[in-house]
Amino acid sequence: MLGLIASLRSRLNSEDARRRYRVILVYLTGQGLVQFTNLLIGFLLLRWLTVENYAQFIVAFTFQLTLGFLTDLGFSATIVALVGPRGNDPAVIGSYVRSGRHLRNIMLLCLTPVAAVFYIPIVRQHHWTTSTSLLLFASIVASIYFSGMVSYYGASLLIKGRLTDYYRYQLAGVLFRIVSCGALYFTGLLSAWATSWINAIGLFVTGWLNARESRAFAKLPARPDQKITRQMVQYVLPNLPSYLFFALQGQIALFLISYFGFTRSIAEVGALGRLGQLFLLLSGFNAAVIEPFMARLPDQRVRRSYLFIAATAAAICVPICTVGFLYPNLLLVLLGPKYSSLGREAGWLILSSCIGYLVGVFWTMTAARRWIYWTTTWTTIGVILLTQTLFLSFIRVDNTMNAILFGLATNCAYFVAMLFNSLYGFIHGPRIPITEVPASQDTFQQVANIEQILE
Repeated sequence: MLGLIASLRSRLNSEDARRRYRVILVYLTGQGLVQFTNLLIGFLLLRWLTVENYAQFIVAFTFQLTLGFLTDLGFSATIVALVGPRGNDPAVIGSYVRSGRHLRNIMLLCLTPVAAVFYIPIVRQHHWTTSTSLLLFASIVASIYFSGMVSYYGASLLIKGRLTDYYRYQLAGVLFRIVSCGALYFTGLLSAWATSWINAIGLFVTGWLNARESRAFAKLPARPDQKITRQMVQYVLPNLPSYLFFALQGQIALFLISYFGFTRSIAEVGALGRLGQLFLLLSGFNAAVIEPFMARLPDQRVRRSYLFIAATAAAICVPICTVGFLYPNLLLVLLGPKYSSLGREAGWLILSSCIGYLVGVFWTMTAARRWIYWTTTWTTIGVILLTQTLFLSFIRVDNTMNAILFGLATNCAYFVAMLFNSLYGFIHGPRIPITEVPASQDTFQQVANIEQILE
């Protein structure tokens, strides 16, 4: 027994253990501060903006999320997986960043007019002024462009394990938003379009800082490398129908309520969505820690780590759902008096968010292992479309509760599809071998600090 205690003490005091503690501490501190400030500004806006202004802001934000998915198509998520163990080669990282941003900018240019076609009927339905509508739409386009800087240059920071810089720059952008919105509120100038533009400028601040920091270890070529671009496209292609599908599906409940419901219902769905953001601290762990860990994990350790991460995520959701159903008023305090009557809706929203969080965990692990196939993509789309069709055949999404239940049904279908995707991946393994893109010989000596967290 004394020998076991001595061995355990020795391991806890080892350099590897201290490195793990540092990574976990940086993540918890950085992610906690970023998500806390994001939640803070979200809940402040619920109080600072009128119901109509908040509805306008939520519509703009929903378009931003949807158009952002369509312009990215998952290319930013390929960088960590495809770079793999070659993170010491600045040319490799820079080539992926350059090709990804090139593809994203082309998509943004092509899809902006399409977005305008869908945006115009909504603003007409709710009789918003022309100036407000134009300013909101311009902020949507600007936000998407700047968010590309955030995601692509941020990926290079994650590859190098620069979590401190990664979170510090995100925090700078969020603090800019809080200070700017607060200043306009106390001067009586805060509006939906001003809030949306402050959000866009905050993304620019973070993206510019990420780009500046990553210059030393991400050497971007003058032009996109065609071989790299083709590999990114090849990686994403089987999942392209899924990305196109979920770009629209992710916010479909709010789009439906925007077309068929009242302005207040839009604001209520958006306000309840703020409660779902309580999961951002957990979801941020997916990209910052789980994805790099699973991408670099030896094949013989994948199953054990996969099951451990999945079980841990499920265990976390149980007490959260309990609070959502039994004590919803504890959560509604965050939304303010304008939305204090949504107790019943809050419980179902939390359940839906829990299932959505589990979907994100499974998706992060399967994508990191390069388990992307046409079979699983079309299966996922089919299961979700069937579920939504059955739901809409019996229930009209024209009020807040029905919109929440629609989202819950969608997330349940997605979760079932992800279980199938995981099983398929375990059986067939990665579709694209990592050795397809050459790298310098010395880059394969890298040992990722992040891998030590869940070892």
